[in-house]
Amino acid sequence: MTKKEKNHSSASLLSNDVYTSWRTGMKQVMSSYLDTNEKLAKETLGWYEKATAWTKDTPWEPLIKTQISSASKMLEGSTSMARKLWQIEEEFLEELQEAQA
Repeated sequence: MTKKEKNHSSASLLSNDVYTSWRTGMKQVMSSYLDTNEKLAKETLGWYEKATAWTKDTPWEPLIKTQISSASKMLEGSTSMARKLWQIEEEFLEELQEAQA
């Protein structure tokens, strides 16, 4: 093996390490971002539900319940899709939480 080939393989290993480190960091950022936004959206839905409590026993109640249910399902679906796209599995989230504790 020539000197150039040795340098190339060590550079390849270094770039692979940098990529792995970057990818892990980005997964952590995206996981945190998704968790925060999901929490905010759920709190907003909770606030909306409280704000529309006056519709109880009125003709508007089914419409409001449908809106809240649809928004909740859309939130779950979009968050789930984003986690799948970023390949953020539950195991990764558990490891991250253990590391932070």
